[in-house]
Amino acid sequence: MRRAWHLAVTAVLIALLALTATGGPASALVPASAASVGGAQTSSDTASHAQAAPAEQASPAEPGAAAAPSEPSANGGAAEDPERRPVVLLGFAGLTFEDVDPDRTPHLWRMVAGGSVGTMTPRSVRDTSCAADGWLGVASGRRAADEPRPTCRVLADPIGGWVPDWDIYLAQAAADNYTPAVGALTEAAEAADVKVRGIGPGAAIGTASPAGRTGSWEPLAQSGERGTQVVAAADAAEIVLVDLGSVYAPGHSVTDLDAAVGEVLDAADAVEGQAPTVIAASLADGRTDESRMQFTAVLSGTDATGAASGADGAELLTSASTRQPGLVQVSDLAPTLLTMAGAESGANFAGAPMHFEDGPAGAQPKHQLMLDRQTAVLTQQSISAWMYAVWGVLLLASLLVGVVAARRTGTAGVSTPLTVGGLFFAALPVSTYLVNVLPWERSTSPDVAMLGGVIGWATVLTALALLGPWTRLRGGRIAFVSAVTLGVLVFDVATGSRLQMSTMLGEPLLIASRFYGIGNSALALYCTALLVLLGVACSWLTGTAERRRRWLTTAVVVTAVLASCALLAAPGLGTKFGSVPTLVLGTAVFALTAAGIRLSWKRLLVFGGGAGALMLAVLFLDWLRPAADRTHFGRFFDSLLSGEAGAVLLRKIGMNVDILTQSWMTVLLPLAVAAVLWAAISPARFRIPGLAEQYRALPLLRPALISLAVLLAVGTFINDSGIVVPAVGMLFLVPVLAASAAEGVREPDVREPGVQEPLR
Repeated sequence: MRRAWHLAVTAVLIALLALTATGGPASALVPASAASVGGAQTSSDTASHAQAAPAEQASPAEPGAAAAPSEPSANGGAAEDPERRPVVLLGFAGLTFEDVDPDRTPHLWRMVAGGSVGTMTPRSVRDTSCAADGWLGVASGRRAADEPRPTCRVLADPIGGWVPDWDIYLAQAAADNYTPAVGALTEAAEAADVKVRGIGPGAAIGTASPAGRTGSWEPLAQSGERGTQVVAAADAAEIVLVDLGSVYAPGHSVTDLDAAVGEVLDAADAVEGQAPTVIAASLADGRTDESRMQFTAVLSGTDATGAASGADGAELLTSASTRQPGLVQVSDLAPTLLTMAGAESGANFAGAPMHFEDGPAGAQPKHQLMLDRQTAVLTQQSISAWMYAVWGVLLLASLLVGVVAARRTGTAGVSTPLTVGGLFFAALPVSTYLVNVLPWERSTSPDVAMLGGVIGWATVLTALALLGPWTRLRGGRIAFVSAVTLGVLVFDVATGSRLQMSTMLGEPLLIASRFYGIGNSALALYCTALLVLLGVACSWLTGTAERRRRWLTTAVVVTAVLASCALLAAPGLGTKFGSVPTLVLGTAVFALTAAGIRLSWKRLLVFGGGAGALMLAVLFLDWLRPAADRTHFGRFFDSLLSGEAGAVLLRKIGMNVDILTQSWMTVLLPLAVAAVLWAAISPARFRIPGLAEQYRALPLLRPALISLAVLLAVGTFINDSGIVVPAVGMLFLVPVLAASAAEGVREPDVREPGVQEPLR
């Protein structure tokens, strides 16, 4: 009876985590934006917010005034240089791939069929984005946004050459800590002697100088004249920005937008010689109540490698900022426009030039691929809202059932169900990544298909853990699940991180926090599984001679940690700044203990200093690469040199605090994590049955858990997801502890770690 009550106390401590971790990973714990109503646009009082023009106004002929519409040249709009190919950006808001089909939008469908396509992440500063946010992103090459508003601002034409509301845009940019240099596109173009021309109110933002003045702009012509207007502008400038409005604006529709795109494409077809490259991009959601992945296509384009859009398999858009086929972001547009115009993309842009990648040929397969991504994004968003509460309840219910059963039959009677349940729940986190191997997005019920796939993978892994030859080893079952978890994450990071995209513990593309490498949730899972595996595997070496055991254990730990650092921190692979200090400091306790070296603050500081120096070296080496090829490592080092790193750190600290204070449950989450770790490290204090026996049989498992506590604490402060890091680690550790305790109850005698009776 006393052992049953001890098991009950253990269940309550572990269940605290399950109940308080219902916010889930970063995708679910990111603070919601301020409440907003509706999605329709409303006109703003532009006169009251307009940037004040100088007292001496420029005449239309003077620089800075709205330019008169261009006239096409005698050759029909072709440039004098036969090799010159201008680039035209048709920017709009609110268009998704669901809106595009061959009957309703034949001209947009033509771009899908004959060009390269990609989904555009519309994320700006807040959860949803308006047209002003998108055009500010084009102008700066970074995230920038209008002031928070209940509905999107209707953009107005310049007044005397000055962009309305410019002072508001600058003030908001300074307050948002994304350090956008609004007007950077124009500055970079002028430095490269590249002409930029704008058509329509949003394009005035894109062509404006940092002071808010546009020197080459004209209003959008009436329907039927827009194609001629755009071709004439392309004859006079290398870069042409065209604002075609928002599909949610009064008097606008998807079919109207398609007709405007058709005018431009028909006029471009009529150009003799090199037709302009046409980029059609939905720059923003165009509403404040919902966000979705947006439409992007490039027709007749050539990227920096010389590949032509839609030709020779170059069917999908990507960039060095996303590294995912068929995925780009708004900040990629500025460097793309400059590169296609023959200029340098600039080092101060957060995005990178788009390029083309192999993909399915034909409009329908490409379109379906984009729809699949939209389905995955929306399914992850909907499931994350409730899945973690259900996950916690199921874990708690399983533990309570075990407690009740233990009171009736004794702890030995529940060891088998506790083992099976623990292994199943331990396999669930990695199964949330493995599910992306399956085409669940094409199911008629994608949410059911995703959850079914996760449960199916967890069931398969549980069966393998129970039936494989590793069952003859003490701790072999949890070692198997840990090894599979590590193997899947290593494979994913090495092959492009596609399993992490838009899954329950993966990276939410609408938040646009990470597109490649290893995310915070995956890092927490990787480190937890690594230390559990090291604790078990190194314990198997205790049967060897003492001196040899220390050398073998040290070699295993150092090799595993160095290989993990190389994988997780290397630019282009894990590309995770916080992985090295997290791993080195976290595993230091275990490494020193395994080597028989006494712990001290001095030794830990040496580990920390070495990790910091190594990361600075990695940042510096990435910074030495060309600006367009840098990862965020090199861009962060550049921000250290320019003095902008402080804003980046403040933004990440703010995100950390916001996640922690999102609700009373997230505030309690650190206490729950600490309680579970304390109980795991000191099972005798809490009289947890079986766990102390397991530690005696696997003597390095407990030091591994002590090291894990340090690792998760370091990860909490270094990574911008904050408390999410230990929370995800607990999703794996708690069921592992349950399975370990069950094994200790079933086999309490201390035998050689490599020998164990089969599961009864």
